[in-house]
Amino acid sequence: MARPTTYKKTVALLLSKKSVPVILTEAKHYVSCMTGNINFPNPTPSLAVVSVNIASVEAAYQTSLTKTRGTKGLMYMELNTLELSLKLLAAYVEANANVDIVNAENIILSAGMRVKKPSVRKPKIFSAKAGNIEGDVVLNSKAVKRGAYIYQMTTDPGATTGWADVYKGIHVRALVEGLTLGKLYFFRMAVIDKNGVGAWSHDISFIAT
Repeated sequence: MARPTTYKKTVALLLSKKSVPVILTEAKHYVSCMTGNINFPNPTPSLAVVSVNIASVEAAYQTSLTKTRGTKGLMYMELNTLELSLKLLAAYVEANANVDIVNAENIILSAGMRVKKPSVRKPKIFSAKAGNIEGDVVLNSKAVKRGAYIYQMTTDPGATTGWADVYKGIHVRALVEGLTLGKLYFFRMAVIDKNGVGAWSHDISFIAT
């Protein structure tokens, strides 16, 4: 039986939702947190390059406040360069962090960056029914467009480490075989879509027959 899966952690920069002063403040924070950080021995781009980009945007932003014609456009050109550098730096942080998947979230946080939260949507329908053969159970849910599905099983839902994958793939219906007759099992499922792995569904108990 498969072991519980630990999923990749993703950096959330959310640059498009932030003002220029906030981007500058956060960019400086990233450089500060990553300087001398053993988790990031060779940042790409280098922190020196990112610092130069920050200084260029900072100067251009101050000039743009004069509202002199053309200064705002030049500021956005510098900002685009900085944002590209930050996206590349985030990709570097993410790749380094996920080498140690168990500690990936803490490694990302050590860079001063945020971890993208998984979708909180829960499946609307989830069922576990006896299969056509003794000891089999059919798991099913409501299909999600362009989604994939993870089903897990345990005999002790109170144990956070007791859940194990029994199916992961693009088919919403899954068959689990060879359960011990008369034994109580618990199942749950989650949906994977463009936002990542969703929240786990409610648990369903099932006595193998």
